[in-house]
Amino acid sequence: MSALADLQRLEAITRAKYDQQQQSFQRIQAEEARLRAELARLDDMLKTSEAAAEGQGEMRAIGADILWQGWVARSKTALNIKLAQVLAIKEQQLHQVRQAFGKLQVVEQLIAETRSVTRKKMGQSQLELAMAIALSKGRPSQ
Repeated sequence: MSALADLQRLEAITRAKYDQQQQSFQRIQAEEARLRAELARLDDMLKTSEAAAEGQGEMRAIGADILWQGWVARSKTALNIKLAQVLAIKEQQLHQVRQAFGKLQVVEQLIAETRSVTRKKMGQSQLELAMAIALSKGRPSQ
C-alpha cells in the first residue's frame, strides 16, 4: 500500500473518532442546557409562589409555604449537584474534542504534504523524461 492510501485510511478513522467526540460533547451540552432550564423554572416557580403567598395567610398558617420552599431548595440543590457533575464531564469532553480535532488536522496536513511531494516527484520525472527524449532526438545518428 502507498503512504497516501495509509494516510487516507488513518484520516477516515481519525474523522470518525472526532465525530464521535463531537456528538458526545453535544449530548453533554444538551444535558447542561436542560439542567439550567430546570433551575430557571424552579426559580420562576419560587418567585411566583412568594408573590402569591403574600396575600394568603392560610398557607402560612399550615406551613405549606415553608414545605414548598424546602422542596424547592432541595430540588435546586440536587439540580446544582447534577449540573456540577455535567460541567466536570463537559470540561473533560471539551479537551477530548480539541485533541481529536488536532489529530484530524495533523492527518489532513500529512495528506496534503504527501500529495504535494508526489506531484513534485511526478513533475520532476516527467521533466527528466522530456529532457531525455529531447536529447536523444537532437543527437546525430551514427
